[in-house]
Formats: sequence, structure tokens, C-alpha cells
Amino acid sequence: MLLIPLMTLIHALKRIWIYLLEKKLILWERCYISKYPELEKKCKEQYSLNGYDWRKIAEEMVFNRTKADFNKMIEAYKNILNVIDDINIRIDKLIKFNLEINIVLYCGLCNSAGWVNTYDNKRAVFFGIDKIAELNWHTIEKIEALVAHALCHVVHFEIRGEDNLPDDVEDNNYNKGIWNLYEEGFAQFFQYKLLGKEVDSRDSEWVERCKANEKQLKKLYLTALHDKVKETRDFFGDWFEVLGISDTGYYLGAEFIRSLDKQYNVEEISKLQFREIENHVINFLND
Repeated sequence: MLLIPLMTLIHALKRIWIYLLEKKLILWERCYISKYPELEKKCKEQYSLNGYDWRKIAEEMVFNRTKADFNKMIEAYKNILNVIDDINIRIDKLIKFNLEINIVLYCGLCNSAGWVNTYDNKRAVFFGIDKIAELNWHTIEKIEALVAHALCHVVHFEIRGEDNLPDDVEDNNYNKGIWNLYEEGFAQFFQYKLLGKEVDSRDSEWVERCKANEKQLKKLYLTALHDKVKETRDFFGDWFEVLGISDTGYYLGAEFIRSLDKQYNVEEISKLQFREIENHVINFLND
């Protein structure tokens, strides 16, 4: 009997695993994403422009789970197709706004479950079925919330006429933190209105935990606005946490817009000047 030393076996298995991961990455890059150069550039640059190595992320966090997540990706794809037309109709009824956009369903680098950008010179919503599967957001109820959130971003940007900080506002951490609370809060709050219920892809427990810690989260967000290193990053994105809770900025943002909804209509909220937004945000966080 040939006994292979344990460490030798582990190293051999690791080399085989790395080879298989590299093969998946090569197949994704050469046989799929290269056919859509604009999409490929967006997926890779979303990491590289923020100081991350997209290839390392692909090997360590994406293609090591595609087999396990495959069925969830298929379900996510089908559910998006099932709900998107109905939600579009709801937007037209609630906000009186008819969307003319591209919908891009893709398997990328776990960039984001849903995000708004442009594709083929037209406003577009991107749904990453790989990220949706990773987050376990593939069920019909969670897909509904995700699609509603993304489309509310589109409505906001189209009414306002801009997607990011106004050109006359300095692009610094403080101003971006103000804008992010307003921008994500708009989509989160009107997502609830659109669906007629306060449901979220992150589940009801997430809402309750945020609500129970709301006062402390407000204080921490106010402090983070002046943090020149981390800024408000920890409040947005499932990779980061505040008080052990991810994505707390979305909850705070929705509550912020809820406070504005008492005195403004949707168009007025969409078109608020940045300094008005700033004043409202600071008052909200200090309340």
C-alpha cells in the first residue's frame, strides 16, 4: 500500500482545485464575457477602480461557488423575468412614469445583485444572477424587492436628471456620504411604496435589527461622514457591517426619505438641491 503524506496530498488537491478554478475563469472570460465587451469592462472596472484585484476576487470568491449556486441562478433568472413587467406597470400607476430602459441579466464577478448604469448608450439595470444566488435572494419575494429597488433608482435618476453628486458639489467623502443616504434611501423607501408592503431582500429580521439600533446607527453615520479613511463605506454593501449588521445605510436612507415624504411629493424629493438634502440629512441624523 502506498501511503501519501497528508501535507503532500493537501498540496496536490490544492493545485488541482486552483487549476479547476483557473479553467472556469478562462471559460468565463473567453467563451462568455468577451462576447459582451461593454459588460466585461464594467464588471472588471467595478473592482479595479476601487483598488481590488478582480482576478483574485474571481478565483477566491466567485468561481469557487458557481456549481453550488447554479440552480439558484437559474431560479433567479426565471423570477426576474416573471416580476419585471408587473413592477414596471406599478411604477406607471404609482409615480406616473413610463420606463424605457435596457435590462441586462448576466453572470459576472459577483459585482452586485442589482445596479443602474448605461448599456449600449441607453439607461440600463443590471441584475447579477451570480450575486443574487450568493445572497440567497433568488426567491420570488426577494426578487420582487430587488427589482423594485433597482427600478426606483431609475425613476429617481430620470426625474432628477443626474445619477451622482451634482457637478457643482465637491466630490469628497462627506458629500458622498450625504448623497448615498439620499440616493439609496429614495430607492429603498419607494420600493416599499411600490410593493405596498415593507419587505426587503435582506428579510424581516434585518429590518427589525436596524430598527432596534436606529439611534446608535444615526450617531455612527454622523461620525462616519467625517471619517477621511473609511468614510461611510461600512454602511453600504454586504461585505461590511456596522453593529454586526450589513447594509444599514439602506435602512437609514429609507427612514430619512420617509421623513421627507411627509412634506414633499416624489418629484420634489427627486429634485431637492444638494444643500437642502444636506440640511435634511444632518437634522435627521441628529433627531
